[in-house]
Amino acid sequence: MVITGTTKQSIHNIAIYLRISKDDGDKEESESISNQRFIILNFINKNFEYDRYFEYIDDGVSGATFNRPGFKKMITELKTNKIDLVITKNLARFGRNYIEAGAYIEKIFPDNNIRYIAILDEIDNFADRISNEFAPIKGVFNELFCKETSKSVKKSKRKKMREGIYSCIVAPYGYKKDPDNKGKLIIDEVASKIVRRIFDLRLKGTTAKEIADILNEEEIPTPAVYLKIRGLENRTKKVWTRYIIAKLLANEVYVGRCVRGKTQKVSYKSKKRVNIRRYDQIKTENTHVGIVSLEEFEKIHANSSFEKIKNIKENAKTKFIDFMYCGECGHKMTRRKSRNYFNILCFNGIESNILCTNQKKYKYDDIEKIIIKNIEENFAEYIKRNNLSPNLIKKYNKIQINKIDEALKEMNKKLGMIKFKISKLYNDRLQNNIDEELYKNTYKQLTEKRAELNESLETLETSKKKIIDENESMEKFEKIKKILKNLDKDTLSQEDISELIEKILIYSDHIHIFYKFEKMPPKIILC
Repeated sequence: MVITGTTKQSIHNIAIYLRISKDDGDKEESESISNQRFIILNFINKNFEYDRYFEYIDDGVSGATFNRPGFKKMITELKTNKIDLVITKNLARFGRNYIEAGAYIEKIFPDNNIRYIAILDEIDNFADRISNEFAPIKGVFNELFCKETSKSVKKSKRKKMREGIYSCIVAPYGYKKDPDNKGKLIIDEVASKIVRRIFDLRLKGTTAKEIADILNEEEIPTPAVYLKIRGLENRTKKVWTRYIIAKLLANEVYVGRCVRGKTQKVSYKSKKRVNIRRYDQIKTENTHVGIVSLEEFEKIHANSSFEKIKNIKENAKTKFIDFMYCGECGHKMTRRKSRNYFNILCFNGIESNILCTNQKKYKYDDIEKIIIKNIEENFAEYIKRNNLSPNLIKKYNKIQINKIDEALKEMNKKLGMIKFKISKLYNDRLQNNIDEELYKNTYKQLTEKRAELNESLETLETSKKKIIDENESMEKFEKIKKILKNLDKDTLSQEDISELIEKILIYSDHIHIFYKFEKMPPKIILC
């Protein structure tokens, strides 16, 4: 054990940390939360006199990451709970990432005067013992163990995938898990009728958007609502959309085929997932009863561009798109290529008229011309109205700032003298060098003078700030004049636009431009 001897050490507060995860291969009863708690409490009761202990638990969270709720809570509460000691059953319970574990044990905890003990590994960062030197080595082995466990789990999952076992928690819409065999899908009599109807409508030529509108009108629950999937705070989950229909129609599960391994984790240390290419996915035929025939499925997908959301990768010159939002729902506008030009439209409006009523498409080039023309006209009018001469104003402001700085310097000197006099007056009174009445009168005069000076200082600082702000406006104004002098859609940069425009709201019948430059009112343009 870490501590020997019969004398108990006195300590204030202890944090005990308990963790278990099947991802790390923790299957034995000896690693259970209750077992860890028993070992730790038995240990601290034998070795310490303490005020309180605080318990932090992560059940089912891998030790490869330190992004664990219980662990993070413990770290944030170290100061508030005045923790003196952090204790775990062994080093593996603390974490299997040896670099981060070492940072806490050797740097973060000691810097905050916090002791760390791993009981079974006999590690005590406040003790001079040889077992501490082996902590990094044990950490490396813990991490390797976690890595090998991750490989084994992945191998086991892929084996199940090849066997056609459906291991996802929730069955796809139209199916449910077989109560006698959780890895097998069986038909859901209610939802499968909706799936069948969606395919039938599509086979008749009804578009995905039209199908979504029909289902919404009939108030049929979406898959997320029907399957009671979490995350319903997202309004789109409650509404049938073109995207939901297109995704459902593209799912090969409905022909009795199990397709698994569509995504995978970047590494065992990260929860981030990446998409896997189609030919690397695992497909198993005839794993369950299909809702539609393969012929029907292939007929729908005979056109390879079926219902695809086009992702434009080319660097097209649609510079204003980042500033454009739908005026109806507030969603960022998106662009879609149509032959040799781009349209801009509201994504919500494409998906469903319940999400947004703005379903109009605009040709981007036409909108851009309107915006640039409006910029030219508005700023020309602004410059003429204000008749500003930036260089002259900045030169005058520089003189004013110099005068204010001199006055501030003089006032701060006077303020320092008053503070010194108040301090000396206080000391004279303590030593009975002056009587009470003289002390009170003099103190009152000095504090009144100090208040006047502080008020004057504040006034001067405010005046200086106004001048500095005006100078910044002049610099901005000069910059805008340079932009306007060569205003051209080919030379206009994203940075230039951000200097001029806050945002652009696109409605079905007009555009609302919000300018960034002060005293420039928003402009509404009919289109």
